[in-house]
Amino acid sequence: MAASSHNSPNPKPAFSKRRALFLGKDSDSIIKIFFGSNAMVAIVVLALITLFLFKEGAGFIGLYHKSLQEYRMSGLEYVDILKEQRDDYTELNRYLNDIKAEWMIGLKADGLTQAEISKKVFSPEAKGLFLGYMRVGSDLRQFVKQKMDVAIVSRDQHTTNQNLTETLNHFATRIANIETPSYRLNQEDFAKLRFLLRNSDQTERAESIEGNNTLSSEERAHYLELLNAEHAALSKSIQPVDFDAAILNVTDEQERYAHILTDLDLSIDKVLAKADAIDFGSAALNKRIETFKGLNVLYLSQIPAHRKQLANWDQHEPIANSRALGAFLTGKNWVTASDQQDWYGLLPLLTGSLLISSIALFFAVPFGVGAAIYVNQIAGSTERNSIKPYIEFISAIPSVVIGFFGVVVFGEAIRLLSQIDALSWVPFFPVQERLNAFTAGCLLALMAIPTIFTLAEDAINNVPRHLKEASYAMGATRLQTTMRVIVPTALSGIISAIMLGFGRVIGETMVVLLCAGNRIKIPDFTAGSGVFFEPVHTMTGIIAQEMGEVVHGSLHYRALFMVGIVLFFASLLINYGAQWVVKKYSKLGD
Repeated sequence: MAASSHNSPNPKPAFSKRRALFLGKDSDSIIKIFFGSNAMVAIVVLALITLFLFKEGAGFIGLYHKSLQEYRMSGLEYVDILKEQRDDYTELNRYLNDIKAEWMIGLKADGLTQAEISKKVFSPEAKGLFLGYMRVGSDLRQFVKQKMDVAIVSRDQHTTNQNLTETLNHFATRIANIETPSYRLNQEDFAKLRFLLRNSDQTERAESIEGNNTLSSEERAHYLELLNAEHAALSKSIQPVDFDAAILNVTDEQERYAHILTDLDLSIDKVLAKADAIDFGSAALNKRIETFKGLNVLYLSQIPAHRKQLANWDQHEPIANSRALGAFLTGKNWVTASDQQDWYGLLPLLTGSLLISSIALFFAVPFGVGAAIYVNQIAGSTERNSIKPYIEFISAIPSVVIGFFGVVVFGEAIRLLSQIDALSWVPFFPVQERLNAFTAGCLLALMAIPTIFTLAEDAINNVPRHLKEASYAMGATRLQTTMRVIVPTALSGIISAIMLGFGRVIGETMVVLLCAGNRIKIPDFTAGSGVFFEPVHTMTGIIAQEMGEVVHGSLHYRALFMVGIVLFFASLLINYGAQWVVKKYSKLGD
């Protein structure tokens, strides 16, 4: 009977049995709920991150607009126009000192002793040129500093008044609360009371209420008395600032400034005439002196336009809100904790990020895509099983370890290599900075290769097998099939892999923070290939470096969130672009 039941021609299938239920759900429903809820959690978390990012960054425009208004109303904008003329003169003076240094090096190379070099360099004619040029700008520097100090005082007093007003508002709120009989004092109130008692030489009384949670009516009245006294003292420290009156101390003395510029013009002409009496003994130095003279002619010719700009400057010219956003997106300076004016310009950080990303992709794309094609189409099984795990293992190395390797080993190796005499013909060698864009870019390329390799190989794997077999049937070689059939068919996936690799690179933080040099300056693209070896800063690096030091809710704090918003849109655009490429150019759906 048992045998007949086991050998029944129509046995009941096992899956028809009654399924176990858990909380009223079978296994299919549980699996569906689990994965569906995971997707929902991911969407909710992404939405919360997005809302938080935009919430914290949204106040930047208003705060920056207010800062720019104070910058103009206090006269610091006017002072910056004055500083342009002073800074141009400083650059010319630096150029002349560079000529002097080159002259001294040349004399030493000619075999002259130090005494002979000093006799030439410190001759009356040379001193008249070098020291004379340095002295002609002393009145200009002093005038600009005087006006800058006046503008800073009025701006700082205005900022102090704002902070004091905010503090007084907190005091008023606290006083109103204490005056309400039903109000129960909290720990902050007791801490404030103890602080006020100690400041009024009542230390013993402060210690007596340590840990107490209630106050008698007399102690509460005394607390109010201390708060009102503190409020009155703070109110007296506010010194109202009238920007309209204060600006007169900045923009006055126009005639004196005109005389300073006229004297500067005449003095420079006299000093430059002394250069003709100096024998530099070098055609290159003589050419640089002539260039220096031409630069001074150009500098002096700009004085009328400079004075016209000062005359047309208007303290009350309105500043649009869009200018605050424009100053952030197109600003060339990122200056924080300045005693004059803080600037939050994105361009130095954006160009640094793009420069490093370009270097990384330059190395990562050929190696990543090339390795994917070789491993998938050419390498044997033994080679494939050896190469693929090692490439993918790179992604498991912590970025801080790669950054540390760049600081200690790779950056120093590049700098030492550039000092080899055999490479002295390279225009930008030797490299002065071991931490630069090239060092960071090479290390980011190492981190991007596994991403590009894995995604590109997946794209190649998705090519239908019949296309490969048809190519072989028509007599094509393996190389011809790979390069003319497989790769073109998978091209959309490969491009998508490259774009996602770019997203991986531009969002990296630790490596660029450790290895890029962190100089907040737009790279000098006129230096040719040497620009790749300049220290730069990046958007991710500035957030990681400065977020821990800023005051919550401050302009600086919100500026960093604005940088984060730019990164958010960059990542969104890269991912959207990758999906668009796959959908539009994929040949698999044809």
